[in-house]
Amino acid sequence: MIDGIITPAIRDLDYLAPCAPYPAIPSGLTIGQESYYRFSIPSEEQPTLTIKDYIPDYNGNFIKPGHYELALSDDREFLYIIESKNLIAVVPVFKLAENEKELKKYRDQTRELTKSEIKELKKEERAKRRKKRFNDIVDKKYAQTGATLPEREYIHMEASIEYIKEGGYYLLFYERGFIRAWGAIKVKS
Repeated sequence: MIDGIITPAIRDLDYLAPCAPYPAIPSGLTIGQESYYRFSIPSEEQPTLTIKDYIPDYNGNFIKPGHYELALSDDREFLYIIESKNLIAVVPVFKLAENEKELKKYRDQTRELTKSEIKELKKEERAKRRKKRFNDIVDKKYAQTGATLPEREYIHMEASIEYIKEGGYYLLFYERGFIRAWGAIKVKS
C-alpha cells in the first residue's frame, strides 16, 4: 500500500488468479471433471482383470502389466479398465449376453408358473433356508467373540484377457452376475 492506494491486482483476487504463478488446481481439473466422476462405475464391486503383457495402442501409449478393475458402463456399450479409481482405457463392447433364465425371473413375476418352474423355485427356497441356517450358526459363533459378519450377497464376477494372434487384438471378457460382455483392444502389429 502506497499512500493509501490499493492496486487493483491486490484488491481483486479473482483478477489475480488467472495470472498466478501457481494455480489453485495444478491439473486444471476441478471436482466432477476427473475421469472417475465422468466415467463412474455403476458399483464399487467389480471383477479384477490381470494383465500380464504391455498393451500398446496406435498413439504410442500402453497399458502396463498389473491388476485392474474391469467395469461395464451403465449403458452397456463400453468396458472401463480402471486402476486406483483412475480410468486407464475405454473399450467398446461388441457382444453382450444376458442369462435369459435370470432375466425371466426378474421380468415375469406376474405370470403363472409351470410345474418345472415351481419345482425349481422350491429347490431354490430349500437352498436359501440351508444357507440361512448356516449363516445363523456362523453369526452365533462370531457373536461369542464380539465380532459380527457384514451381510453380503455373493455375486459371481469374472474378468479375463486373451491375445488373439489371427486378428492381432486382445479379447476382454467381463462377467458380473448374469451379464456377460466381450470387448476387443486392437494393437499395432
